[in-house]
Amino acid sequence: MLTGRQQELTALDELISLPAHGNKMLVRGDRGFGKTALLRAFAEGAADRGVRVLRAAGDPEDREFDLIRRMFASWDGSSVLTDAEDLVRAEERLCSSGEGPAVLVIDDLHLGDSASLRRLGRLLLRPPGSRPAVIAALVPNAGAAPGREVIGELLPRFDHQLTLTPFGADEVRVMAARELGTDPEPAFVRACWEATAGIPSVVQGVLGSVRASGIAPDGFTAARIPEHVPRELGRAVLADIATHGEEVRGTVLAVAVLSDQPSLPLLARVTAFDEGAVEDAVHTLDRLGILVHTPHGPRFPAPALATAVANEVPPSTRRELHTRAARFLLDTGAPWDSLTPHLLRGCQGEQWVTEALLRAAEEVKGHDSDSSIACLRRALREPLQDDVRASILVSLGEAELERCARTAVRSLRCSLQLRLPPQAHARAARSLAATLFALNRWPEGIEVLRDTIDHLRPLDPDHALRAEVDLLYAQIMQGSFETPVLDRLQELSTSPPPGGASEQALEALLALREIMTGGTARLAVAHAQRALAHGVTPRDDQSYVYTSAVLALAVAGRPEVALSRVEASMERQRGKGSGLARGYVHTLRAGAHYRLGNVDDCLRDARTAGEALRSVGAHTQANHGVAMAADALVKQGHADEADQLLEQKGLNGALSPLWVNDFTTLVRGRVRRAQGRLRQALADFLDSGERSCARAMGHPAILPWRSEAALTHALLGEHEQARRLADEELRLARAWGVPETIGSALRAAGVIAGGDEGTRLLGEAVALLETTNCRHAYAQALLDCGMSLVRQGAPDAARTHLQQALKVARRCGATAIVREAEEELLDSGYRPAPQGAKGVQGAAALTQAERRVALLAAQGRTNRAIAEELFVELRTVELHLSRTYRKLGITGRAGLADALSA
Repeated sequence: MLTGRQQELTALDELISLPAHGNKMLVRGDRGFGKTALLRAFAEGAADRGVRVLRAAGDPEDREFDLIRRMFASWDGSSVLTDAEDLVRAEERLCSSGEGPAVLVIDDLHLGDSASLRRLGRLLLRPPGSRPAVIAALVPNAGAAPGREVIGELLPRFDHQLTLTPFGADEVRVMAARELGTDPEPAFVRACWEATAGIPSVVQGVLGSVRASGIAPDGFTAARIPEHVPRELGRAVLADIATHGEEVRGTVLAVAVLSDQPSLPLLARVTAFDEGAVEDAVHTLDRLGILVHTPHGPRFPAPALATAVANEVPPSTRRELHTRAARFLLDTGAPWDSLTPHLLRGCQGEQWVTEALLRAAEEVKGHDSDSSIACLRRALREPLQDDVRASILVSLGEAELERCARTAVRSLRCSLQLRLPPQAHARAARSLAATLFALNRWPEGIEVLRDTIDHLRPLDPDHALRAEVDLLYAQIMQGSFETPVLDRLQELSTSPPPGGASEQALEALLALREIMTGGTARLAVAHAQRALAHGVTPRDDQSYVYTSAVLALAVAGRPEVALSRVEASMERQRGKGSGLARGYVHTLRAGAHYRLGNVDDCLRDARTAGEALRSVGAHTQANHGVAMAADALVKQGHADEADQLLEQKGLNGALSPLWVNDFTTLVRGRVRRAQGRLRQALADFLDSGERSCARAMGHPAILPWRSEAALTHALLGEHEQARRLADEELRLARAWGVPETIGSALRAAGVIAGGDEGTRLLGEAVALLETTNCRHAYAQALLDCGMSLVRQGAPDAARTHLQQALKVARRCGATAIVREAEEELLDSGYRPAPQGAKGVQGAAALTQAERRVALLAAQGRTNRAIAEELFVELRTVELHLSRTYRKLGITGRAGLADALSA
């Protein structure tokens, strides 16, 4: 593949090799485009082929005929060209065809003297057979001295023109491979091309620097291209303008430092030159090919050139230029986005700079958190009073939460070591504690809250109480639960309403207390409603305590209200808040969807929450979202995928005593039961119960661990234990009085009881859950009731329940129920539309009924023994086993145990 320069050289060679002599070509190329190197290569090649080559280059210091004299002297060094007659004789000799073909190669034609240019013009007008070929090169629009007026007459006399263009990305790749001796990565090629704008001399300079450094042309180097711009490029630019005056030099330095195409008024302010002088300087630099004058302001033709020139400016001068630019933009009301870069790079020690930095941080934080953080960090380098410094550290810490939670911890800690007003101290402490909790650093977070309480109690009792609310909630969450916590909650519940900063947060905690102490759902809802008067994320209140209010609404039969409150807060927060805040509200919404049985929505929000938390490095707090995602996967029929998720997140081993892991343990039990690992599942359910009861959270409205353990006991044939746990859950649920909780307990009791009693209980569960918004629980009860009716010999009623289960499950995304309902309907002769999950195979494709039968068969039970144990007909067992063999790809019982374990 020929690069652009090889193609251009070939074009010149072809011109000279034509039979007719006297071809004329003009080469146009801006500075750095390689015209001189191109002419040199052509001249050397022509000389090797026996062509007479006369070379010269224009020089603004030339006298009359100096260009012609040098050119003729390069052909015949013995010629003494002292007057016009000598030049005429030399010209005639050159044009004589007896000495073979000749070519004149003239570089920088625009700098030639007027007399030489006129003689060249006459030479170009001679007939083709009586003149040599002429190859001349110039910089377009650069003017000339002293022959500027002649150039315009001369150019039309050239037969051909060749305009040098920048390298394309492919040419840069070829050049990089040749210069560096290895194939560059695409990212490096693109970065090099963009930084150099394809200008050959600039590309050559950057590649030379990379070669000298010995680093690889890869993606890492691509991000550091500005570090490899050689200083020689900047020095060459400054050398080119050395004779053009201080205004030209000062303007080019200002454009390089300020970048972003500064306006002429801005350049005039920062250089202290008259605006007219700056305009003339820009014109001169544009004519010289050093700057490009656009309607938006001057710029360098390549970013690397701007970098090279800026590197020649002393640091103190750079700071002063940025300071002047910031002052001008501030005075003229420029957008903060354009002002901020100059504030960050300006001088220190001026009061207006500090004020502008803080204003800029506030203005840009909604859409450019990186710039906001940079402004706050820059402000901290100014001489500040302790209270101002502390306030900035708080703002910085909260801004850093958008990027890195661990970095935010350092800033917030530093703010607490300085003098803050009580309200600001409380806010910073809550933010710090919440961040530490999100990073799973619970002891540190609790210590921060305790220190804050001690510090604020004599200064501001209200904010001290607000910190205590968070402390009590953290102690419950952490698992270091003690009786004094409940005693203190009881004391706070009987005290007069505190009002002020602690009122809503305390109401959230009191809503939780109602659940913990076996209070009433009505009071739990009342406390929760008051707690969420300003949403789940009140302004300036970084705290997770409002989770208590959302949970209280959900377990008290108001999950749809909980969802609406969370979504209202999300709408207010849209586009704002840290990754922690986004992870928090998405986790809350996932929890509301979980309670409502919206499987797909729960999974989507749980995943979004995990992504938001990971974005700020808070991986450890994702357990709740991970558990909800795993639960949703089980309900979609993907138990193995759920197990892999738990394994990836390190949740398949011993779990910490955090509250969220009570739920994680319960979900892990559901995953393992769906996989047929019944003993492990039972251990998880019982462990979840032990943990939650020790926390006074063993209420079935919070975690239905009893019914889950009871159903697993039943699958293992341990009916006494199953009935005892199911009865206890139903008793507690009835005492709580919430239909969702009672309906779920009735469903478990009905499945375990079996027979007529089981059908009756399942019918009650269906009727009760139909009145609620909990769609998954309703679909599950419909399915179980339909299956029970099949066993009781009521096919019409069974079909009605199964069809409704199918309809509800499809709407909420419970694919596992859809698949099982379809199987049951097929057995009864009904052919539902195939809308279930696709591609599910093996053990994961088994319905719960099939899995129960298969597990007992794998243990060696006969079909009749299985039918008696499960209270089903013998034909039902046979149908389940037949479908199981087909799904597992086996022919009979011999491979059942291995297929289930696989």
